[in-house]
Amino acid sequence: MNQLHDNLGRLMVAFIAAISIQPISAATWPGFRGAAGTGVSDESELPTQWSLDKNLAWSVTLPGRGNSSPVVTSDRVYLSTHTPDLGLWVLAIEKASGELIWKEKMNSGQLAAKGPENLWAHRHNPATSTLAADESHVWAFFGTGQLYCLNKRGDIQWQRDLVKDYGEYDITFGMGSSPRLWKGRLYINCITKGPSYVVALDAKTGETIWKRDRDLPAEADGADAYSTPVVWEGSGKEELLVAGSDHINAYDLRSGKQLWIAGGFKIKSPYGRIIASPAVSQDVIIQCAGNPGGGGLGRAIALKAGERGEISETGRLWTIERTAPDASTPVCYGDLAFLVRANGITLCVDLKTGEVFWEERMAQGEYFCAAVAGDQKVYLLGTTGICTVVDASKTFRKLGENKLPGTFYASPAISDGMLFLRSENTLYAVR
Repeated sequence: MNQLHDNLGRLMVAFIAAISIQPISAATWPGFRGAAGTGVSDESELPTQWSLDKNLAWSVTLPGRGNSSPVVTSDRVYLSTHTPDLGLWVLAIEKASGELIWKEKMNSGQLAAKGPENLWAHRHNPATSTLAADESHVWAFFGTGQLYCLNKRGDIQWQRDLVKDYGEYDITFGMGSSPRLWKGRLYINCITKGPSYVVALDAKTGETIWKRDRDLPAEADGADAYSTPVVWEGSGKEELLVAGSDHINAYDLRSGKQLWIAGGFKIKSPYGRIIASPAVSQDVIIQCAGNPGGGGLGRAIALKAGERGEISETGRLWTIERTAPDASTPVCYGDLAFLVRANGITLCVDLKTGEVFWEERMAQGEYFCAAVAGDQKVYLLGTTGICTVVDASKTFRKLGENKLPGTFYASPAISDGMLFLRSENTLYAVR
């Protein structure tokens, strides 16, 4: 019996030792605002203070210009960029060092935008859409409608042209939606005054699994959207959320069947439209609509998650008028939501009631980047490169205000205890 106990003991020690030497997978950030699009990381010990001289792990100068947000796997960071010769490129960067592993030119092209160039050209080009990635592949969607799947070596596995397949874009500031990779499928929404649809593709082959046209009533620029699909998870369910054309609705991920829809996002302005993506928690979904013309016009609506049918009224929890964000997607964190307006004024509200706990101005300048959160911190990045870190609580407390050189429209990514910040032509990693 003693020998049996000794053998069992030795087996247990060996088992524990074997477990202890297995590599721990670092958290990844494989798409716009993470895997599902929540903008929330479950990591700890995230940075609060940095500069060129403090807590900067590395930086790398990028060719050309672009505003696609970084996507991060266990060992890579992927970005897209647009060079002066109109080249459309995908870049692979080593996560640990910032070394450029490869850059591959996909094609050439320009953004199809029908609005005045002075209103978008300085902050938007075909390399605005954020990529999607896993450990073996990366998917790049450009504002030209061209879509590519590459392997880890940078070899093209398949490609499609959604403009040729489904029709030319008729959108004021050009296509800017990003693909969502989820369980072997790639989901893309294209919402314009012309063809508007949501499509699910097989990520391995590029073949269409389902496509749903999105013919919803909206006028002027309200028919356009620059938002990205988000996966909502709650109560054992999964839904694909899509916002645009003055509405937000949910689709069954497998079949494309519409599960619910809510309106109420029409802005009393010909320039009102949806840029921000849905912000989600397990119980609440927040969607914003704004107006680039200013005047304080805007609206944020909170809806009960997991509902069915037409829920414009029955599903509404609360509404915030005028002080809502325009381009910056809010973040839901714990029982709070954090919403940053274009002028940097940020609201902390109760997720379920909309009660405003605090309203504070961040740094001077414009805010287009989405808010992200983790480790009880909320990160609010402005175009001037100032990132304010605030405590994720009902009481306003600034934890840090940090500046890096450059112009920032891309949203931050969080992975492996690091924050990845992309200006138009530089990628920074801080820890």
